[in-house]
Amino acid sequence: MVTISLVIGLVSIAALVACAAAQPAGERGRQHSAARRRRFVQQHPTYVNSLDIRRELVRGGIAPDQAQFITDKAADQGIKPFTMWLWLAQVDAEALAVVVAADLSHLELLAHISDGTVPDLEELKLFASVNGLVLDDTTDAAPRRKALVEAAVMPQRKPLPAVLGSSPLVPAAARLPRQGGLAA
Repeated sequence: MVTISLVIGLVSIAALVACAAAQPAGERGRQHSAARRRRFVQQHPTYVNSLDIRRELVRGGIAPDQAQFITDKAADQGIKPFTMWLWLAQVDAEALAVVVAADLSHLELLAHISDGTVPDLEELKLFASVNGLVLDDTTDAAPRRKALVEAAVMPQRKPLPAVLGSSPLVPAAARLPRQGGLAA
């Protein structure tokens, strides 16, 4: 009887110690977790999700409620998080917010990424604002962004991350080797 009560006492003390040690993550723990997730997604971009995109938009200067609006709108339009991640890597967060809010399609985003071009962001800002995007226009656009809008071509393209699988822009039949060819 004494050993049973001793075992129950030890188990209850161990449970109390475990409960006291298991506290919700503090701000430092959340930041560490977010940084670890960001490093993982940078190494494995095919695992990106909407929360990662939302965090990157906020890091890029977009308000949290607007970042939520952009990721929700992108999900409604069928824009994949990986495509948005590529856009963030090639251009920036504000441009992504504008093109998604202006109702550019998933294929249009992919075409701009593959061509290395940027649509006219000043024109798209009008459509984006009508659709509910609120951008802070009190500061003048960065010189880099002005050059992008004026040239409509991205300077110094970063290499795209390696992707497993095939391109969504090219139909499977077009990727197959063709039989025959043009006679010279």
